[in-house]
Amino acid sequence: MKLSPILPRVFAAAALFVSISSCSENLDSTGVCDVLCTQIGGAVQNITLDAVLVDTTVQALSGLGTEPGLLLASRGDTLDTRVVIRFDSLPATFVPTGDTAQPIASVDSAYIRLMLDTTTIKGTDPVTIEAYDVDTTANDTSSAAVLALFRPDRFISSQTFLRAQLTDTLKYFISNAAVLTRIQSGAALRVGLRAVSVGSSQLRFISTEGSFGPEMFFRATPDTLTAPLTVLPFSRTPVGEAIRAANLSDYTLIAKAPPPAPPSVLAVGGLPARRVYILFDIPSNIIDSATIIRATLLLNQLPNTGIDPTDTVAFLPQVVLAGKAVTDPAKAAQIIGAISVDTLRLRPGDAGPANVELASAIAIWRTVKPDTLSRAIVLKSVSEGNSPLELRFSSSEDVVAALRPRLRISFTSKVPLRLP
Repeated sequence: MKLSPILPRVFAAAALFVSISSCSENLDSTGVCDVLCTQIGGAVQNITLDAVLVDTTVQALSGLGTEPGLLLASRGDTLDTRVVIRFDSLPATFVPTGDTAQPIASVDSAYIRLMLDTTTIKGTDPVTIEAYDVDTTANDTSSAAVLALFRPDRFISSQTFLRAQLTDTLKYFISNAAVLTRIQSGAALRVGLRAVSVGSSQLRFISTEGSFGPEMFFRATPDTLTAPLTVLPFSRTPVGEAIRAANLSDYTLIAKAPPPAPPSVLAVGGLPARRVYILFDIPSNIIDSATIIRATLLLNQLPNTGIDPTDTVAFLPQVVLAGKAVTDPAKAAQIIGAISVDTLRLRPGDAGPANVELASAIAIWRTVKPDTLSRAIVLKSVSEGNSPLELRFSSSEDVVAALRPRLRISFTSKVPLRLP
């Protein structure tokens, strides 16, 4: 879908919104903003609208392996996620110090370096990370097929870490024999990692998409004067789909996730990742013929005590850039653009009013005809796909009308913004 004709007007609208904001700090505009702002005449009016045409929860369809993190979790019956790292291209030769290239006949000190986000660690007990051979000819996106390979006959190695050993750089030593076997046979080394702990454990590693993804190192000789070889994650499949294959070089595999929110509830975050799509019907006389001082989406948060209810979820409103021709909310919710640099933060277990500022979205909609660009937004978690935390809100289906999403707008008579 071509979005380029819309984007210049989007940027112009952002600049316009900044100008409007500078004029709305003092609503009577007396003695301030003399150069850029004209007098804002008339009283500021506040109106609360039942302006939601459609509100629904949709899946985030960015694709398996596109997240900047790899979630490895073992939290009993609540959450179980694995990590898959593909090394489909292994070196066949090495260059000893002062010599020429030779075939690799041995492997020494093989390990996978993982960059750990230490702020996301859950649990204080020791955690054992088990590695399994998950190479298969099954469909690349078949989670069930890969999960079935976490079994004893596919076991490669394991390593136990105390809590104090979980630093930002983790060395996970893997079987030298397993690496050598695959080098000599020309096979791929696809490693599935699983966490095992007597208590609850959760780790989040940086993925290839996060710029500091996993790397494997090993020596082809015990001679420490010879530099170790470095192998980066790489996937040869799906064949002919380079972007998708790159995403699948490392990814999170969900074995068990917390129960999803009921269909009548709006949900942001969670696993698999979800986001909220909201389509508005705003009177044209307000958007086109008034100066918007503030626009606020009024939500009612519902408590979600399923997992880590006192942790914080950061989320952002984003404007939908899909044209009116895209009528499926699930598809439209994937074509979005940022409208705010300030994240909103809520705890999953909290309940009550939650406000989302949307004046910048309205500034964009004013510049584009409604028959070209839908007046819709998406609420999206900043940690989408990397965290099991989920925020929940009342939808327009709530039996209590006062708890349904509404739009509160503060506006005054439209005035031109120009130099005198």
